[in-house]
Amino acid sequence: MTVRCEGDSRVMELVGEKQDFEAELSRFGFRHEDFSLCVRRASAQGAKSSWLSNYAVQVSNVTTRKCNVYWGGPRENWVAQFVLDLVNGLYGEPALTRFVPHSSELDAA
Repeated sequence: MTVRCEGDSRVMELVGEKQDFEAELSRFGFRHEDFSLCVRRASAQGAKSSWLSNYAVQVSNVTTRKCNVYWGGPRENWVAQFVLDLVNGLYGEPALTRFVPHSSELDAA
């Protein structure tokens, strides 16, 4: 299942950030359906191209009711900032348990 998005999500989907976000959720054991994204473009005076504009991404964990806003756009990496908050526990504990090999399985490898 994919993460719910609202707002101007196309701006981040074009550069693959939504997929990157979902990959990080999976990597750390979080369920996609527990998260939602809301994207809003920032208005920049004199900006001639939509590719140059920044945007804000509000990430919400709908289960824990925790959320934060990250900046996206040129020279921004909101997914990396989100991952720092994720691993530091801002969004709670993972709902899914990750596979941890037993020591005997490690010895066989």
